[in-house]
Amino acid sequence: MFVQIPVLSTLLLALSAYASPLNPEEGAVFSRDSAALSGGKFKNLVVFGDSYTDEGRLGYFFSHNGSAPPVGYVQQESSSTASGGRSWARFVAQYTGVTLYNYAVSGAVCSNSLTPRYLSSINGLFPDILGYEVPAFFADFPKESRKLSNDETLYAIWIGTNDLGGDNIITGLPNVGLTNYTSCVFETMSKLYNYGARNFVLLSLAPIEHAPLYAPLSEGGSEGPHRFWRGRSGNATVISTRMRDLVQGGNEIFKYRVPAEIHDGALKGAKVAMMDTYGLLTDIRINPANYLNGSLPLNVTGFNLHCVLDGPCTTYRPNDRDSFLWYDELHPSEQVGRIVAREFSKFVQKKFTEWMTVW
Repeated sequence: MFVQIPVLSTLLLALSAYASPLNPEEGAVFSRDSAALSGGKFKNLVVFGDSYTDEGRLGYFFSHNGSAPPVGYVQQESSSTASGGRSWARFVAQYTGVTLYNYAVSGAVCSNSLTPRYLSSINGLFPDILGYEVPAFFADFPKESRKLSNDETLYAIWIGTNDLGGDNIITGLPNVGLTNYTSCVFETMSKLYNYGARNFVLLSLAPIEHAPLYAPLSEGGSEGPHRFWRGRSGNATVISTRMRDLVQGGNEIFKYRVPAEIHDGALKGAKVAMMDTYGLLTDIRINPANYLNGSLPLNVTGFNLHCVLDGPCTTYRPNDRDSFLWYDELHPSEQVGRIVAREFSKFVQKKFTEWMTVW
């Protein structure tokens, strides 16, 4: 059942409580130049997230009867991820030379206390950011060891696809909404800040209202149950509109609350960038010839990997995957990952990119 969503003006009014009273004369920093971050070169990239970032950590849980990787486990590079190829984070490591520490787990949400998701193959919940990923990082790099320099380490978080979608917030949960999800993201950043982190990138929610799982029929969407949303039902246009409002609303909250947390809140003195993945993927959808490089025709509404519910999967165009925006019903293609990595890498190298805003 879908709940009614407030109009944008009402949402913005509610968000005004988070708006920071920044004043240039008070020393506030707002910039699109990554030089606004700490002066030294970044040598380490620590990432948290879900299947948009995971390189196979969930696979460890699969192959070890639901047990987590041991302390000191090193996630190996993989060319078999939810994108159909390499993860955007791995491309960043290749493009910039940073050492990548990838704690993302496919299927993850920010917190299982808000939007738990059960995974039968491990007989438990998908590992989440607050309950598993961040604690796993702390176990690998205890604060007292100081193995990672604060100035040389960049922390990135890309989470929300599973929190909002599937049988979670989009269905109208009685006690959990956007503010709970976004507050969880800031709690994650606060825990890292207390650990010593000072340089963050928050990747915005992607435009998943256009992903085939949520898209209207006119954009290649479908109706009925899906492998990524088994309880899916209802009008595809209504679903897409609902997801659009959730995604855009969440990104608006991030945009207002980040400077507030830096100026007066739990992230005081930190440098935080927000990567506009929503805008970047939207531009890819509108201007695919500027980004996709596979053989024609380029495809921004369909997807390459088709799977029957509880059945086999078939690759539609196996030798032409770089022509697609979407690899499957939910995940961007490897080529999109390259594009995200290209812009993220500019930021790591402290070069200008229009897709980053730094506070």
